Amino acid sequence: MGRRMTLVAALCAGMLVGAWSPSRAQERTPDVIYVPTPHEAVTEMLRMANVGKDDIVYDLGCGDGRIVVAAVKEFGAKKAVGIDIDPERIRESNQNAQEAGVTDRVTFLEQDLFQTDFSEATIVALYLLDRLNVRLRPQLFRELRLGTRIVSHAFTMGEWKDDQTVDVEGDEDIVTLHFWILPAPVAGIWRWTPPGGQGECVLRLHQQFQEVRGTVSMGDTETRITDAKLVGDQLSFTVARDVGGQRVTASYAGSVSGDTIGGGVSVQGGSAAGEHQWTAQRDPAELVGTWRWAEGQSGAITVRNRNGRLVATSQAKGERSRVAHFYAYGGGFHFELPGNRTESYEGIVEGDRVIGRVTGRQRAARGWEARREK
Repeated sequence: MGRRMTLVAALCAGMLVGAWSPSRAQERTPDVIYVPTPHEAVTEMLRMANVGKDDIVYDLGCGDGRIVVAAVKEFGAKKAVGIDIDPERIRESNQNAQEAGVTDRVTFLEQDLFQTDFSEATIVALYLLDRLNVRLRPQLFRELRLGTRIVSHAFTMGEWKDDQTVDVEGDEDIVTLHFWILPAPVAGIWRWTPPGGQGECVLRLHQQFQEVRGTVSMGDTETRITDAKLVGDQLSFTVARDVGGQRVTASYAGSVSGDTIGGGVSVQGGSAAGEHQWTAQRDPAELVGTWRWAEGQSGAITVRNRNGRLVATSQAKGERSRVAHFYAYGGGFHFELPGNRTESYEGIVEGDRVIGRVTGRQRAARGWEARREK
C-alpha cells in the first residue's frame, strides 16, 4: 500500500485498524476499513524507527497485531502495546502473539486510541488517514516525550513535515512510509557569551514543529540564522556576518535540555577562529494568560495550565472555542484558530508580548503581535 495504492484508492483511502471517533465510540463502528500492513512495510517501519532492546512500541490501530509482534520478536523491543477498538482484531492479535511466543512482552487493549494514554511509548506506529493523523497530532505532542519516534504507513501529518520518507516494494504496490522524531521545544530567547568573551549573543528562535527560524543579535547588529535544523533534541544553525571588513561564519550545534543548550561552535574567520564550547540559556517565559491581538488586528486566545498541560481557547464575536491545534514550545507557541485551518499563528513570548507571524496557504506571511491582558 502507498500513494499508488490501487486497493486504497478503490476504498477511498481506507485502511485501518481501530481508528475510532470518540463521538462514535458507543456505537463501536469504525471510521475506516481494516486493511493489514504488508509484511515488507512492517519490517521497514520498525527499521526506520530503529527499534531496540530499550524501546516501548505502541501501535495505534493494531489490526491483527503484526507490528506489535514483530517489534519484540524480530527487533527485540522491551515491550509492545497494540490498541484497537474492534474486539475481533484484539482476539486475532492475542492469538498471533501466542503463536509467536511473545505474550510475555506484548499487550493488546480494546480501546479508543483517541482516549488512550500512550505516554510511555518511545516509538509510535500508525496506519491512519491523513485527517486522523492531523487530529491525533496535538495529542502526540502533549503526551509523548522529546525524541519519541513516529512512523506512519501511507499517511502524513499535514503541516508537520516528515523527517524521512521511504518507498518500499510490496507484493502488489509501492508502500510509502513516513517518519518523524518529536522535536525539542526550542522557541524563545536564548543568551550566551560568544567566543572571545565580548558582549552577549541573543538568539530569538521561532518554531513550528521541527522547523525553526530566528535571528542573532550582538550589540546593535542583528543577523538572520541560516541552515537551521532541529532533529529531536539536536539543534544546529549558522550565523554569518562581516566583522571589521572580514567575513566571519559561526556554525553552532548542541543538545537541548530544558532551558539549556550545550554543544560546540566552529568559527571561520576573525580573531576567534577555531573550535569552541557553547552553552546558551533560555529566558523564562510565561505562556499562561489572555493574549489579545495588537491594535489593528482582531482576536484573542486564553492559555491555561490544566493539570500540567497548556490548553487554549479562542475568543471571537463574543464566543469562546477550544483551540484543538495548540502547540507550546517552551518560550513560544503556535496554533490554528477553530474554523480556520488555512492559517497558522506563531510567536515567542517577550514579557507581556507575543511577537511572531501568521502564515497561510492563500497569502504571504504577515507580522503578528499580541499582548497579555493585565
